Amino acid sequence: MLVSLQIGFAMSLMVSGLIFCVLMLFPAEFRAEEVIHIRHYHLQPRHGFALKLLELVLEKNGAPYRIEAVQSPEVLTEGRVEKMVVNGELDMLFISTSAERERTMIPIKVPIYRGLLGLRLLLITPENNEKFKNITTLKQLKPYVAGHNPHWSDFHVFKENGLRVVSSTNYQLLFEMLKHGRFDYFSRGVNEVWGELALHSDDLIIADNIMLFYQHPVYFFVSKHRPDLAAVLEQGLAKATEDGSYRALFDRYYADTLKKANLNNRTMIFLNNTAVPVGTAPIDTSWWLTP
Repeated sequence: MLVSLQIGFAMSLMVSGLIFCVLMLFPAEFRAEEVIHIRHYHLQPRHGFALKLLELVLEKNGAPYRIEAVQSPEVLTEGRVEKMVVNGELDMLFISTSAERERTMIPIKVPIYRGLLGLRLLLITPENNEKFKNITTLKQLKPYVAGHNPHWSDFHVFKENGLRVVSSTNYQLLFEMLKHGRFDYFSRGVNEVWGELALHSDDLIIADNIMLFYQHPVYFFVSKHRPDLAAVLEQGLAKATEDGSYRALFDRYYADTLKKANLNNRTMIFLNNTAVPVGTAPIDTSWWLTP
C-alpha cells in the first residue's frame, strides 16, 4: 500500500512538471488569464477616439478585457466623475491634467489626443463671420464673449487670459445660447467641432482664418485602487506607439478633420494654461501641424 502511494505521488509530480513545461512553451497571451474589467463614464460620441484607443491599448496586453460604461440617472459633472475615480467607484477616466489630479490619481502621461483638444476652432453665427475674419491677436479677441461650461477643465484658461465668458453647465444649452446672441463664440476642440457643427449647421458656422491653441494634455487617469490597470495601460500605450498602431488610429479618426480645418491658412492665437503642472513635457504637435 505504501509503495502504491509513493508511486502515485511520484506520478503526480511528473504530470505537474510536464504541465508547467508545456505552459512555458506558449506565450503569455495564450494562457488563461483573468479578465481585465474596466468601469468608466464616457458616453458621448465625442469620446469615441479615446475609447477606441483604450481598446487598442488593452489588446496590446494580450489578455481578455471587459469595458463597462457606467450609466447614471443624473448628469454627472467632470468633478463628480473624478471623485468617483478617486474613491474607487470607477476605475478610470480620461481628462486634462493638473497637479491635483496627478496627486490623487495615477496619470498615464501620454497626451492621448496629441494636443488636439487644446487646438480650438470657433463656432459663431454667420453674421459675425466678417468681424472674426479680421482677428489676428488676443487683444483683438478680448472684446468678444465666449461661451463655456464652468465644470470643464479648461474654463479657467479663458479667464486667465483676460477673455470674457458667459457660462452654463448645460452642454446642449450652450449651442442655443450662441444662436440667440447670448455670447459671440463657442470654442471647440478641432477633434469635436465638426460633429457638433453637423448638428447645428442651419444656424452656426466655423469662423474663418482663426484658431486658438493652449497646452491641454488629456491623459488616461486611473484610480489608485487599480495600480494593476495603470501598469497595463502604460505598457499597452508604449507598444501601440512603437508599432505605429496608435498613429494609424489617430490618422483614421482625424486625417479628414485636419484637412477640413485647413490649419496652415489660419492665424494661431496662443493662450496660457497655468493648470498644466510645472515640468510637463510640451506636446509634440507634429502629428497634426505642418511647419
